[in-house]
Amino acid sequence: MKMRSLLSLSIAALLSTPVLATTISGKVTDPAGNPVAGAEVKIEGTRRVAMTDENGVYRFEDVAQPHVHLHVFSPQFIHGDNDLGDIQGDQTVNFILSPASVENIVVTATALNSSVLESVTPVTVISADKLRKIEAPTLGETLKNTAGVHSTYFGPVSSSPIIRGNDGPRVKIVQNGLDVSDVSRVGPDHNVASSTASATQIEVLRGPATLQYGSGAIGGVVNIVDKRIPQYHVDGVEGEAEVSYSTVNEGKYTRGDVTGGSGNIVWHLDGYYRDTENADIPGYASVDPDEDEEKGVLEDSQMETSNLVAGISYVADEGYFGFAVEQLDNEYGVPGHSHEHEEEHE
Repeated sequence: MKMRSLLSLSIAALLSTPVLATTISGKVTDPAGNPVAGAEVKIEGTRRVAMTDENGVYRFEDVAQPHVHLHVFSPQFIHGDNDLGDIQGDQTVNFILSPASVENIVVTATALNSSVLESVTPVTVISADKLRKIEAPTLGETLKNTAGVHSTYFGPVSSSPIIRGNDGPRVKIVQNGLDVSDVSRVGPDHNVASSTASATQIEVLRGPATLQYGSGAIGGVVNIVDKRIPQYHVDGVEGEAEVSYSTVNEGKYTRGDVTGGSGNIVWHLDGYYRDTENADIPGYASVDPDEDEEKGVLEDSQMETSNLVAGISYVADEGYFGFAVEQLDNEYGVPGHSHEHEEEHE
């Protein structure tokens, strides 16, 4: 009886031993010793991410999990890893990253997050910087110059992607891995109900890997990645804004997004407003124009769109829980798509 009691007390004392919070810091450099600024250092298995400063220095405070595996990512360098194992005190971990011959981009629309070089899946990733240069009012027009991708065309206001000759329900549109579920998959003259205004990247998957999204996505998958449900800690407030004007249709476009957080709570807001008139064209839009058709104008090519997204998350080391709400108002015409009726209807 005495031995059993002593054993029980020993186990209770072991289980009640607290895990000491430690600090992990270090520096990320290239082989020449130059600091790598803006590199992403992540503790695998958690939602904790730190960015290196202009001196290449990163720092994690209050790391509670005993087993630590660090992963370092920078677009111009090959990924770095260091499995520290079970740590008992403060750690200083430095990384030396080798330059990559091509840009290194992480793909999220796969079963396991991997870089384009590490993935055997035919995949194209459009980064945020490139996306801002090619962004169009519709998803189809934005992606139409991507290899293996074309676009259905119902004027500049309604189009969706065609991947390797497949369109409609054979091409699945997802946002952050979740099906958009709009009528554009069955109605080709309907615009895709998903915006690229605040997207951080767009991923286009082709080939057999698309079957993980269901047997219907045999043509391909387009994954729009944004920050509407924050997944990582953010200290303070960050954001961006954009204003543009197009002369061909007197188009006005304004967008903005902001993300902030305190402790484990992270919130996000983004929205945009686009207003265009009918597009100017040379001559008539029809081969055989009607008497009342206006010259030099593509009729029914105007659009007015407003979009507002709000999201909030509770982000812990082990994962996150959050939700987002969106309001999208999209009113647009479809050129050459008028219907004649014997009687006028309101």
